[in-house]
Amino acid sequence: MGENVEECELCGNKINDVYIINLDGTELRVCTKCAQGKTVIGRSGEKVRVAPMQRSNVKEEASLKENYGRIIREARERMKLPIKVLAEMLNEKETFILRAEEQTLRPDIKLAKKLEKALGITLYEMQEPAGSVHSRGNSEKATLGEFIER
Repeated sequence: MGENVEECELCGNKINDVYIINLDGTELRVCTKCAQGKTVIGRSGEKVRVAPMQRSNVKEEASLKENYGRIIREARERMKLPIKVLAEMLNEKETFILRAEEQTLRPDIKLAKKLEKALGITLYEMQEPAGSVHSRGNSEKATLGEFIER
């Protein structure tokens, strides 16, 4: 009866007591130490339904590309940026960048915008609401970056 031991998504330490927190719109599974001072939205083992991230209308229409991790890693490597340097540039934790590249953490809109701007990439694509008509037709989707630049 071996317990399934997880790693804290912030510090990487092995944990038995898993706390689920919301940090800047991203749901993370963390250890007791990393949960201190954060808003805990659930605990592993509890019968708690964890609500999905709160979304604005824009976020509901944005879709994260399936291969976002590879896009981030390849752009970073093309620019010859170590993860540590990119994390410092974005004022984010290295573990967030690494986990985004490994696709174990889905970047929220805020982090995605930072990555898109720093690396010159597109991670989120805007999706048309059902039944809407877009001036470009149905074959071409707008990206988040196109809306931000306007």
